[in-house]
Amino acid sequence: MSGISRPAPLRIRSPSCCRCPSSTKPKGAPVSLLDDCSRALSNVRQAHIDHLLALGVSADALAGLGSRQMPFGVERIDTDDAGRWWPDPEGRPALVVPVIERGELIDIVAFRSSQPARWWWRVGCGSILGADVMERSVWPGDKLLVVGTPLAWIAAEGQACCILDWGLPDCEVAALRDQNEILCDTTMLAARLRRRLSQPRRVPPITVEMGNANVAAA
Repeated sequence: MSGISRPAPLRIRSPSCCRCPSSTKPKGAPVSLLDDCSRALSNVRQAHIDHLLALGVSADALAGLGSRQMPFGVERIDTDDAGRWWPDPEGRPALVVPVIERGELIDIVAFRSSQPARWWWRVGCGSILGADVMERSVWPGDKLLVVGTPLAWIAAEGQACCILDWGLPDCEVAALRDQNEILCDTTMLAARLRRRLSQPRRVPPITVEMGNANVAAA
């Protein structure tokens, strides 16, 4: 299968980082992200690669991304209203992409090529696809590419960011604010990102301890 390689060894982060309530886990099934990735990769056939090529993903993009990580997998899935997915032999086929931060596999996002702007999380930890790319765009003149869908992220060879959760924490918003320049692949995405980055930063209550009382700082 051209363009697809075995993923490099990954560390896996505990799902305890998830922001989704644990009650949304389907049927209480245990989750093994590494097993999910391995199974989804083994499901890839040439027809799936040809389909991505027909959608505009280049062979070079698949090969380049595949040289660094698993570029995509295929799995039959079921989903819930909380935005979660899980493997289901009777489910509909979907593409799945690992969400990796600092070499750790933290989540797997699933989507269908017919609706690339709709996706689901395996455990709910992944805020940004390509988060590590932000750390490499730090020199004067660097520009960070932000794309709107996981499919566009694959097409960009993973050399971009895709915001999966717009409720992402302040620390990740700060990393976006620190960029020299951000390029978006659509005007709608650019407007949404501008609105998100323009939101005021939260400041916690600040008090001064005076005896047995705490007095709000001026």
